Amino acid sequence: MSITRYGYRHAVSGFFEFPTENAKRLLPSHLEPLEPHHGISVFSLTAFDFTESMVGCYGEVVASVIVAPLIRPGERFPKSAFYPYLVGTTTQAAREHAIERWHLPHWMEDVEMAFSQSGGEITVKVAEGGSPIAEMTIAEHAASPVSHLYQCFMRNGNGSYMAKITMEGKQSEHEDERGRLTLFEHPFHDGLAIEDVADTPFRELWMRDGQQLFDPLLRLGPA
Repeated sequence: MSITRYGYRHAVSGFFEFPTENAKRLLPSHLEPLEPHHGISVFSLTAFDFTESMVGCYGEVVASVIVAPLIRPGERFPKSAFYPYLVGTTTQAAREHAIERWHLPHWMEDVEMAFSQSGGEITVKVAEGGSPIAEMTIAEHAASPVSHLYQCFMRNGNGSYMAKITMEGKQSEHEDERGRLTLFEHPFHDGLAIEDVADTPFRELWMRDGQQLFDPLLRLGPA
């Protein structure tokens, strides 16, 4: 399988502190959460406004735990490594594509997503059947073109996997703590103690008019 390309209008992400005890409940046993402080791990919420893909335009929200990367001699060092424990999409076609190709765990109903920009900020609202799931605002900073490598770990009943993902586009990234997050009571957050997740991101990313490139999956071992 060759590289798979997705074009996006916006990709916004916030990194939030939450207890390592909660992170470990969300992770498979072979992955370790990355701790910026002892006992504190990193929850990430990322929202995509995809404009090009094998299954058309769609929105996607990804709830992840930041984990220790897989480092091999002579290979490029990733900027971050993620374990997406739940993904929501606005279309059934996008959901079926990501489950079949990437083995990602999904919320099995369509979600609604709305992106809005105002005063140097972008806000994304995620809901399902009219019930709010999350609202995140990310603030703008000086932006420049980037090409960053990330690792994404997956697992299903057949095995554990890793994909290398290259994110290209015009990126704003900072640690000014100007963003905000609200997680609402919703079954989407089962397994996550939302009251323990910080409501201010310690890192904010906003990428525009770029592409997400997935390398073929690498099988790591049995489930």
